[in-house]
Amino acid sequence: MTPNLFILGSGKCGTTSLYHILAQHEDIHASKVKEPSFFCSHFQVVNNPVPYFNLFDSSARYRMEASHVYLSNPETAPILRALFPSARFIVTLRHPKRRAYSLYRHMRRVKHEDGQPLEDIPSFSAALRAEADRYTSKAFFASCRHYFWNFMYCRSSFYDEQLARYLSLFPRHQFHVLSLAELSSDPAETTRRILAFLDLEAAPVEQFNFEFLNDGGPFEPFCAESDGLMSDSLAGVMERTERLIGRPLEWTL
Repeated sequence: MTPNLFILGSGKCGTTSLYHILAQHEDIHASKVKEPSFFCSHFQVVNNPVPYFNLFDSSARYRMEASHVYLSNPETAPILRALFPSARFIVTLRHPKRRAYSLYRHMRRVKHEDGQPLEDIPSFSAALRAEADRYTSKAFFASCRHYFWNFMYCRSSFYDEQLARYLSLFPRHQFHVLSLAELSSDPAETTRRILAFLDLEAAPVEQFNFEFLNDGGPFEPFCAESDGLMSDSLAGVMERTERLIGRPLEWTL
């Protein structure tokens, strides 16, 4: 009744699609709550240990969950290392600028319980300019209308820092890193590589449904000002991430 497989990925990197793809394998039990976020003290979907561990009541070889907050939240990695030192991790990433903009659009699209958008800044460039003040504001952290790191559109795309945090605690061989573009361009082959990493039979892939979920609709280009702001903040992130994982990634999405 413990998880031993975690899908990690900042919001809008394809964790939902990957979760549903892998859940089709008979040797992978997917928690009924896709993102319990239990190991994130300030944003828990499931906040009681009994229902959390009941999510993994299965004899399957792998018991999986996919809380995207575990990658960006600094407190999570040490807890997972203490509790599940042999766990496997699948990390899905995306072009940092496109991910940041997709996350902003998501936060504008989803409504708070008061009926207003989670993100109250009506332009992406203005939200990017506000990020530095928000990051250092204890008041914003305490009062923001959703998960704090989902308002850090650039900082939550610092994949190299997020991965380094995990790799300082777990052996590299417990991680498989891919990109959303790789999953999208060849989902069957990308899934086979994941199953090889997990030492699982790949034959069932022929029957899998590769429907992609939560894509947010057609991509809309961001403005030149936003592009410049992100270029300054995200300079070198992709190159440092590739050096960290030891291979180039496809960043076309």
